[in-house]
Amino acid sequence: MNIIQTALKARNWMKRNESFLPTWHAYVGYELDLFKTFKNPKTVDEVVAETGLSKELLQCWVDVGASIKHLRKRTGGRYRTSKHHCGEFLEDGSNSVGALLKEMMELHIPTLLAYPKYMKSNERAVFNHEKFGDVVAETSTLLEHFAIRRIKKMMKEHKVETVIDLGCGHGGYLRKLAKDFPEVQMLGVDVNERVVESARKASAGYDNIDYIVADASDWRPEEGEKADLILLHNVFHYLDPIARTELLSNLTTWLSDEGRISVITPVNETAQGQAFSTAFNSFFTAHSNLYALPSSEDIEELADASGLTLSDYNSIIKEGGWYAFWLMPQTVSDPEVEREPESRPLIASGKV
Repeated sequence: MNIIQTALKARNWMKRNESFLPTWHAYVGYELDLFKTFKNPKTVDEVVAETGLSKELLQCWVDVGASIKHLRKRTGGRYRTSKHHCGEFLEDGSNSVGALLKEMMELHIPTLLAYPKYMKSNERAVFNHEKFGDVVAETSTLLEHFAIRRIKKMMKEHKVETVIDLGCGHGGYLRKLAKDFPEVQMLGVDVNERVVESARKASAGYDNIDYIVADASDWRPEEGEKADLILLHNVFHYLDPIARTELLSNLTTWLSDEGRISVITPVNETAQGQAFSTAFNSFFTAHSNLYALPSSEDIEELADASGLTLSDYNSIIKEGGWYAFWLMPQTVSDPEVEREPESRPLIASGKV
């Protein structure tokens, strides 16, 4: 390959990197709360005086923001956050979009960049639950919103009285359900004590929600207690295949006769969102305490091995390979939640 061709190919790779700029810029702005700082038009000097940040580096960040339209330039050298492009960062309270950026920039990308080291050494990264527990809990709640309507529909139709959320995170999902079902008793279970404490504080006004610190993989309710609905959302990648079967077999012993287990999980080897799901699977596989994502075939085998029926298997985020489905005792027959033919995993053809 001659030097001209090499240079052209190098330029093409540079062009591809431009799509990363908005992500980097938004992450920095979220981390330093700069979008709120520039909510009203301000100069770089004014912000430096307020925050003590490096003027030179802040000016560079502002220049990038103006070029990609995250910031709008105003008269007198002032800049203002674009509500159209970055309005989500101006809202008060927790920010799931910001948490998603933080998870990607501080957790996913560093792990993927270390892939050569792991491949050569056969070593693995170690996922730090304490450091990233809050961020992962926030992003999981964001993803669960895509399935909340199906949960509420099921609770209403089947007159659910008890809900247990295993791996509940900050409890945001339970609080959303509790607003519509104040009479339903709800329990959140999470292994991270700090995350549970945050959930308790946020749920102080909800009399029907309780929380406990426990490992969802081996926790059991009080003797004789049954659950009508168990939420098992974004949990499988914390468990190896054997532990997944053991967990579901455990759940069947305290699931009510007409109960349901709601599962949300990213799935590997999907036709839709394959690029993301395979990269996501690479991230999990690079950790010694995280595990490869299940495939559609794995999920069917898992249900059978646990004595459960799989139904309503559907994609909820096509771009990311996230799926939601129900698991129920094999004795339950409910035509309303039977899997539609077009939703059934096409294992033989390798398509979903």
